[in-house]
Amino acid sequence: MSSIPKILLMVESSRESGRKVIAGIADYARQFGPWQFQWQPVGVQGISRKIREGAFDGMLVRDVADLGELREANVPCVVFSYGLKPDAGQVCVTSDDAAIASTIATDFVRRGFRNFAFVGLRDAPWALNRGRHFEAALQSQGIKSDLFFADAPEMPDRNGQASGRALTQWLRELPKPVALMACNDEVAFRLLKLCGAADIRVPEDCAVVGVDNDPVVCGLSHPPLSSVSIDHHQAGYFAAAALDRMIQGESLEQPVIMARVSALVIRQSSNLIAVDDPAVSKAIRFIQQHDDRRVLVDEVACAAGLNRRALERRFLEHFNQGIQTRCREMRCDHLETLFRERHLSLEQIAFQCGFSESGHLTRFYASVRSETPSSYRKRLVQLEPPPQT
Repeated sequence: MSSIPKILLMVESSRESGRKVIAGIADYARQFGPWQFQWQPVGVQGISRKIREGAFDGMLVRDVADLGELREANVPCVVFSYGLKPDAGQVCVTSDDAAIASTIATDFVRRGFRNFAFVGLRDAPWALNRGRHFEAALQSQGIKSDLFFADAPEMPDRNGQASGRALTQWLRELPKPVALMACNDEVAFRLLKLCGAADIRVPEDCAVVGVDNDPVVCGLSHPPLSSVSIDHHQAGYFAAAALDRMIQGESLEQPVIMARVSALVIRQSSNLIAVDDPAVSKAIRFIQQHDDRRVLVDEVACAAGLNRRALERRFLEHFNQGIQTRCREMRCDHLETLFRERHLSLEQIAFQCGFSESGHLTRFYASVRSETPSSYRKRLVQLEPPPQT
């Protein structure tokens, strides 16, 4: 091997997820390299001979590549295996589909929804997996969900047109209001177009959340799309760290690298409290309007026009939690929005949100979320290499 490792990089950059993966790989190479990359976004055409001749010291590839030829090269390789099940012993990166589905299901339940649905692609293993986890997350709470897995021709195109009517009919027949998880942002974008064409209001009739938090897709959606952000940057960084160790001759005891959930970013497509109780709706709106400060239960009851005991009973009925718990959680939701603004210090956030000092903010947040603001921010973009095994 030459002094500078030659790395084959086969990761597409047309999506935000791919660009973040590449950025994470590049960050690792800058810190611990240098590495010399040959970037081939798709396919192995034109480089098969180089692989056979041993022109690369390591490979970082998406599972859309010809993995059979890559295996035959007998070169250290990490596969971003979001779609295909990797071979035994293959070092791979995959998304934490259970955490993704649980994050969305938990938020839908907290918003008071009682009807739930999922739309995915039948020929995509990762989509099937997310649907199963979404169903399981709700079943664990005794809640049923409707799942629709479409073949590619059944899905609407980016203009909302579809060759079949099964999906439209299914959407119309769902009990409303319904909370719907789409397997990714692209499918969610097309579903929003389809809902518009079918006079299904979003989020009033159908609240929609996607996966990947691609800013282009979410921003172009109408209404703007809520989505789960996945830490693809960290996944790329960890994949590069694993490949580095393999190039050095180490074996990895844990060959799966999990792309973790960063946050659920709420936008207009799911920003709805699905409660048919006017008093509870007034209470939730009051809490939302004042989530930048401590809200007292008596204030909420006054805004709702009920006595404290009556409102507490209705909160338990609709949300299975008390008023104070709900106030604390919604205040933490607001804090997390500010935590994602990295130019703001904890001291600045504490001042904006009514804490006398950052230490009080930290203790409050940790008491609700069981982690500190610093650890939350660290999860958003974490650059440490994985622990040695």
